[in-house]
Amino acid sequence: MSSGLSRRKGKKNSSDDEGDLDSINDKLNNISISNGNASNSKSYEKDNELGNENEESSAPVLTLLEEVLLIGLKDKEGYLSFWNDSISYALRGLILIELTLRNRIRMVSSPNRSRFELSDRLVEVISSKPTGETLLDEALKHMSSDSENLSVANWIDYLSGETWNLMKANYHLKQVRERLAKGLVDKGVLKTEMKSFLLFDMATHPINDPKAKRGVINRIINLLTARNVILDDGADDGTDKYFPSSMEWRLLRSVILVCACNAANVLENVLVELNFNQRDNAFQRAEELLSQYSSFPFVEKSSKSGLGVNLLTEVNKEVDRHAKWELNLELVAAVVDIFSKMDSIL
Repeated sequence: MSSGLSRRKGKKNSSDDEGDLDSINDKLNNISISNGNASNSKSYEKDNELGNENEESSAPVLTLLEEVLLIGLKDKEGYLSFWNDSISYALRGLILIELTLRNRIRMVSSPNRSRFELSDRLVEVISSKPTGETLLDEALKHMSSDSENLSVANWIDYLSGETWNLMKANYHLKQVRERLAKGLVDKGVLKTEMKSFLLFDMATHPINDPKAKRGVINRIINLLTARNVILDDGADDGTDKYFPSSMEWRLLRSVILVCACNAANVLENVLVELNFNQRDNAFQRAEELLSQYSSFPFVEKSSKSGLGVNLLTEVNKEVDRHAKWELNLELVAAVVDIFSKMDSIL
């Protein structure tokens, strides 16, 4: 069993177009846990058919990946910082969370899984139905085609191109940032411009609809500064179309957004609007959220900030509305746990 996450050092992966992740020196050991739950998966999927029928009306307009990309993007310049080594790995983790919240994957139900760390527990596909989001569907196709159940950490590594295993090299998702940006162009959030950088021209994607990013920023600031969190539907400023009240998991998604922005080193882009003391408290609150949601069930933990006192109660109301989602939420917690350790593994 792997004793935890360790960042790989070594030769740079030449196939990674984003060029911001080191390659593997030490692989996580594959965990062999006996599965015998094929019939369980079929039963689980059947139990959730009704929820899948209503999926289109409750699906988010912007994925968590797109929201994190928006926060990292320079508004006028239309590109991300060239020095950010964390965002690519965080985006791959968010792919797993998006597939989980759309009820496509979950943890393997095994009585032995509690012996392993969350990131080392195995993931299974419970529905291969396309989500309509290109990147998510590509990842889902890879996961569905694999003959074995792999761990959460394994899948993030493989989707990032972080492996010496040639049999898994084709799982690497390429040009993720550019594809996300083009998806946001299609949704009217960004636009495409060509800009000259010394000896070459590059396609950039400045903000086209400021309301989309403003809504994401407002949500993050709300979670990190408000004593009582109340999500504003944005009816007066036009941001409601990007975060409608009919959307599932609104509060949990907002928590994950904060955790992912912190892990991707883009949270500072939001907090520049605050004064020094507010920023300090906001970062402290972000760390509290990472700690609180890195295990499941989500339970109250001591808080020094005194912020978001109602948040856990409201999130657990969302959990209560989704019966039989324990294994899904355990997977969400596993990715958040990886986010909480990003400083040590990157």
